[in-house]
Amino acid sequence: MSAKLKIGILGGGGILTAHAPGYTRLAHLCEVVVAETDASRHSEIRRLLGEDVAIVEDYTEILADKDVDAVDILLPHYLHAPAAIAAAEAGKHVLIEKVMARNVEECDLMIRACENAGVSLTVCHDRRYDADWQALKQVVDSGELGDILFWKLEHNQNVVFPERSWVRSKEMLGGGAIMSCLTHQIDSLRWYEGEVDQVTCMTKTEPDRMEGESIGAVLAKMRSGALALLSINWYTQSHQAPDGLWYEFNHVTGTKGEAYFMSGKGTYVKIHDGSSKQFRYDLKGEGSFVKVDVKKELTGHQRCIEQWVKSLRGEQAEILTDGTDSRQTVEVAEAAYRAEETKAVVSLPLQPAR
Repeated sequence: MSAKLKIGILGGGGILTAHAPGYTRLAHLCEVVVAETDASRHSEIRRLLGEDVAIVEDYTEILADKDVDAVDILLPHYLHAPAAIAAAEAGKHVLIEKVMARNVEECDLMIRACENAGVSLTVCHDRRYDADWQALKQVVDSGELGDILFWKLEHNQNVVFPERSWVRSKEMLGGGAIMSCLTHQIDSLRWYEGEVDQVTCMTKTEPDRMEGESIGAVLAKMRSGALALLSINWYTQSHQAPDGLWYEFNHVTGTKGEAYFMSGKGTYVKIHDGSSKQFRYDLKGEGSFVKVDVKKELTGHQRCIEQWVKSLRGEQAEILTDGTDSRQTVEVAEAAYRAEETKAVVSLPLQPAR
């Protein structure tokens, strides 16, 4: 395919900062047009994508443009489903920023619309495309850790939204911090270990910050038999403070070894008896971990966009987060909310609420 793709970006909010470099580095393969209703954002859009980038105020203009091949949806969560469905009906392939939608029902509508239109649906769960997160998966998939027993995945931030932000609305967001950002950890856990069998959950809401929870803890049992503890804390300075906590942390324990990823530090592994086919140890220090050599040439967002563009061009691509798979991540988050509401353990797949 020699002609450039034309891609419409629906929404020019803060997450465009992560997506824009993915397109500027592929400017020889695709051109973009952006829809953003807030004119005060237009100068920032031009800074990110170039002074000549075309900007319209209504995304329906992009959907009506027959030259647009695909759209990248960066809109608030409550607009994900209607925008994706409208894009599919207009014959556009769809990339959508996580989280896919506010609930499984919306996910199913999006999947059905794209299937009926014969267009692809991809979700930008960027962690699966990040080199460090991939390195941890490679360690697990190697089998050197033995049988996996336990996962611990954490997400720490200090999140304060403006008073009129849509993120403060439980309805618009689809819940709170769990649906908004712990879905990074949920999605990665499913990628690393397989599907979730049961979940229970507790949350803490601070109304001055948002209607949904700012803090949440999810305990899961995997179909594999492993346990997992996932937590999100939007009330900590974490990595923004001198000597503060980590932003994200993934730790896996197996019968033969353990490994972890810590943001800002990297990916590390230890085989308990030191006999490894992949990793070399300085055994002078008992219990030492070794750092996995990782080449970080692209961010997760950049690599996701690169693979998506390849797929649109009919080239071989590694799409790790199609809509059908990403739906399962939303289902786990929705199950966690149901568990918290009912003070029970909820099994998956979810059954219709009575």
